[in-house]
Amino acid sequence: MNTFKKILASFVITAASSSAFAVANPTYEDVKVAIDTTLAKVEEAITALNNGTDNEAVGKIVSDARQTQKDIANNVLDVKRNRASGVLNQARNALKNNDVQAAKESLTDAANRYKEIQQIYASSH
Repeated sequence: MNTFKKILASFVITAASSSAFAVANPTYEDVKVAIDTTLAKVEEAITALNNGTDNEAVGKIVSDARQTQKDIANNVLDVKRNRASGVLNQARNALKNNDVQAAKESLTDAANRYKEIQQIYASSH
């Protein structure tokens, strides 16, 4: 009987702790907002770069976009999101190296990738 109580107690503790740390799946609206916000940040970075904003400020906008894109939690989009994130990283590195042309090209590529993600997500929901 004592062994049974120990097993039961460990089961209850395990069940309680796993449900306490469970993360709810993001809703359609959560993912949609994350996609829209990320795309807006990328477009903001493009506009800032075209307007002659200094590289450090544009890099901050790109970093914000990279943080926001992490909320795009959808199994179908994960590979595309990761690739688009890599392009944002290329843009940020180009800005650090004062290569404005490469940064513009990377940001344009990233914007197109996030638009594609937006279309895929909208068509599947």
